[in-house]
Amino acid sequence: MSKLVRVATVAAALALLSTGCSTAKPTSPTSTPSAKAPPATVTTTNVIALPGVGGHGDVVTADPAAHAVYVAQSPDNNLIVLDTTNNRIKAVVPHIVDGNGVDFSDLYVFVAEAGANRVAVISKSTWKVVATVGSGGKSPDAVYYDPAERTVFVANVDSDTMTEFSATSPFTVLGSLALQPSPAHNGPDLGTYVPSTDHIYQAVDNNVAVINAKTRTISSRFTLSLPAGKSAKDMYFDQAHHLLWVATDGKEVLALNPDNGAVVHTVKTASGTDEVSGDEDHGLLFLGEGKAGVMGVVDLATDRIIATVKTEPDAHTLAYLPHSNVVYAYLNTSNKVEVDHVNRS
Repeated sequence: MSKLVRVATVAAALALLSTGCSTAKPTSPTSTPSAKAPPATVTTTNVIALPGVGGHGDVVTADPAAHAVYVAQSPDNNLIVLDTTNNRIKAVVPHIVDGNGVDFSDLYVFVAEAGANRVAVISKSTWKVVATVGSGGKSPDAVYYDPAERTVFVANVDSDTMTEFSATSPFTVLGSLALQPSPAHNGPDLGTYVPSTDHIYQAVDNNVAVINAKTRTISSRFTLSLPAGKSAKDMYFDQAHHLLWVATDGKEVLALNPDNGAVVHTVKTASGTDEVSGDEDHGLLFLGEGKAGVMGVVDLATDRIIATVKTEPDAHTLAYLPHSNVVYAYLNTSNKVEVDHVNRS
């Protein structure tokens, strides 16, 4: 297959300082205003055709220890397992009803089945479903594995709740949590689990709920000043700069102080963003911008868009494979996964 080379476009403007959340004032940008980020070159090295017909795609998750990438292939009702050593399909796990959020432990992959109100537990040794766990609500979406507690959390969109269950057999449900605000307009979306603090940052409408995973309680909540009707989406915790990056379905991503919710940076995007994925080795954040049909690349040291890479309309989910320089982008309309190599000049 011939290589398709895309050269990143460098943003001409600085990231703008955003208005703060309702409980804290914005702080000053941490990057030097005159700092210049080196551009990125993105090269498509492979395109992996998937079985089925495609359509609405959802979460893509990278599992570096297993040399695997997981694709919740909805509405084909499959979980696709890609082998990242040869960029081929390793397994197709069928009967995953409207797959949404995906996370994993050393033994299992956990997949939210939105249409069945449950979480499928898939063995990594056989790639077969070995158990299902009721999500405790309606339309489960985000899934988080907590290695500190050896538990799994799942957020339910239509009931505005989060349920916790054991990550080992018999996968016992341990309890649930009512999310805020309640009632929610759109309900919870994606978010991120931060191992260093054992906390989950969960998007609910234009709010970020900060959840103590050990106690299953909301320790704080940040309200974002977003345009009317816009919501928070996926998140990435930038350990190096101690910032929480929050995607939105407006034309911006926000960098928050994770301690108080103050907006530190606002980066304008081509369209709303759904899933994000970070490269901590090179300080990059990749954005799945579905309406624009592009993958945005943010330099985390300068808080600027340094690349806008064409994908296809509605392609909104992706995952960076740690320590690889490779992003896997799900082109759900054409039902393919694009393997993109990222290089900094």
